[in-house]
Amino acid sequence: MSYYFGFNTPEEQKKKRKSDLTAIGEKVTSFFWDIAPANGFEMREGQQDMSFEIVDALIHDQHFAVEAGVGIGKSFGYLVPVLLYNKRMKKPVIVATSTIALQEQLWDDIHIVMKLLNLQPEVILAKGQTHYLCHKRADEHINTADAVIPDELQIGLESGFQDRKQFSQTLPQNIWDKVNVQRFSMRNCSGCEKKCLYHAIRSKIKYTDGIILCNQDFLTAHLQQIRGWQDGLINREADLIVVDEAHNLDDKVRSATTKRINQGMLLGLIKSATNEVKAADRQNIYGDVEDAKKSISVFFDRLKAQMQEQIDHSRQDMRYADRFFFDGGENSIALLKAMIESIKSVALSIQIYTSFDYSSRTTAASDELDSLSESLAEMIEQIDSNLLWIERKGKNAELVYCPKNISQITDRLYFSGKERVILTSATMTNASNGELVDQYSYFIGNTGFPTDERGCLSEPKPSPYPYDEHSMIYYCDDLPHPTQEHEAFIEQGVQRLLEVLEISGGKALVLFTAKTDMEEVYTILSKLNLPYKVLMQQPGSSQDKILNEFREDTNSVLLGTGAYWEGISIEGKSLSNVVIFRLPFPVPDPIIEYKASIAKDALMDVRVPEMIIKLKQGIGRLIRNFSDTGIVCIIDPRLRDDPPAKYHDIVWESLPIKNKTNSLDKLKRFFDSLSSLNDH
Repeated sequence: MSYYFGFNTPEEQKKKRKSDLTAIGEKVTSFFWDIAPANGFEMREGQQDMSFEIVDALIHDQHFAVEAGVGIGKSFGYLVPVLLYNKRMKKPVIVATSTIALQEQLWDDIHIVMKLLNLQPEVILAKGQTHYLCHKRADEHINTADAVIPDELQIGLESGFQDRKQFSQTLPQNIWDKVNVQRFSMRNCSGCEKKCLYHAIRSKIKYTDGIILCNQDFLTAHLQQIRGWQDGLINREADLIVVDEAHNLDDKVRSATTKRINQGMLLGLIKSATNEVKAADRQNIYGDVEDAKKSISVFFDRLKAQMQEQIDHSRQDMRYADRFFFDGGENSIALLKAMIESIKSVALSIQIYTSFDYSSRTTAASDELDSLSESLAEMIEQIDSNLLWIERKGKNAELVYCPKNISQITDRLYFSGKERVILTSATMTNASNGELVDQYSYFIGNTGFPTDERGCLSEPKPSPYPYDEHSMIYYCDDLPHPTQEHEAFIEQGVQRLLEVLEISGGKALVLFTAKTDMEEVYTILSKLNLPYKVLMQQPGSSQDKILNEFREDTNSVLLGTGAYWEGISIEGKSLSNVVIFRLPFPVPDPIIEYKASIAKDALMDVRVPEMIIKLKQGIGRLIRNFSDTGIVCIIDPRLRDDPPAKYHDIVWESLPIKNKTNSLDKLKRFFDSLSSLNDH
């Protein structure tokens, strides 16, 4: 007797999948043409096209990339086909972002779409582990002598809060960092299984058939395990992935493959590992320990000297750099090899003596030291395949290294498996004309996105917002050069900043390329008797307190860098002015220089696209809906018209605002005219 289980052959499975995807396409059409309008949602052509193209790419078994400008509604554009795919295919779907603000926005958006589609999948919001309380660490902190326990922490613990967002926004970040989850693992954290929210989330995503909202770091770690023939962090049945804010993807993959060592970390680890050896045996490893300490000190002194040399002798302004070049000359490599050999020797000695101890003493530090020594030995053996650089940590230096072939690694992780990946962002293209491979060339080069039959590039979806009616760009042509005449630039740049802030009456977000520029400008502004409050980005990952103050004070001005270009939500604040203080031209940087070395032409092929993407992000901070109005002011002379820089045309052509001026009088007249527009 034989049985027939339909659609078992590969051909039948493909036919069934195509039929299912075609049915999904019909439902997508119904949503945008019937369901959404009937429920009061406006028709957005770019959003509909994006959804239809996603389904078409899936039918053709392709990865899909699309730039969707601000206002397209890209989250609805991909959530509609994603939810229908999840329902029809009965498989989990992963949606990954790079910012917590978008993750939390997606939680709201997905529930709106679910209601419209009458679907009820399980939706799991898996924020990064540091957003959750660790019960064990909290207990340890509370029971530590002289521990600082603010009321905000005590009340939150008594209320059973576990998510950072539940606790008071005034809880100091340095206190939260003492009680949050830092090094989660399913095995080591099993004792807290029944009471830990993060443990529950991690358990759920292993088996869910629903939608997982996570960050790109977590998704990358999952794919690293899957490609390494491990079980993965998420249900491995997930074969559809959405990467939103995809312009950050190569940085996230680089971060996941980057390793760093510093003097304090190495000496601390050796000390902890030494303490795991019985006191009577420590004299036997004393020589190796001292040799390792000496070689570590010598090597990191050399790194600090290299940083200072680059600051003193570079033609560019390296005083404000975070990354510095590692001198790969014979002397530096010899010092690095000597340090690694000494670490290997002390790790081996400690391993030998801890193996003699059959008591229940822990060997966590000695095991970690042994693992580190193996990792460093592997790096030095394959040094030509790694990119090494120095990072400044206060007055100290840190050696950082990662594989050179990040685009190949990204390709292997994201585009070589059974999963199909949808990638989108408001800032993915680096040119506004030419073939699609040229418009997306910077993104393709960084990520290895396939341009053959495996990948589909979409025509960029321009923002529907009336930029030129509602906004104007002011640019300078008479300021000193920002790096060659830095002090004069800061002095005159602040005066120009005050002039544009006077036009807008404050109500501004001032974005900086360099943290040190921000601090210098804030110091000057804070000494002036200005008619509006001036606030500055605070250290640490939580910015809630300063952002709330910014929102609540109508005319206040906020200075920020880093995540303030895109990742920090300022919803609820009516901005009139976004000021870009110094163009986001990266200073000489090992990663940028390496990208340039593998680019088609010259260094500008790397630096200019990065600047364009950053400028688009800055503009997107001002115009976020159809009614937003205001001005964008670029405090930097390098986009002047006469004489034009060789990147002048491509930068201006790539920006969504074409209405521009270098006249403060014209800027003021335009800004004053916006009041009549707002009255309507």
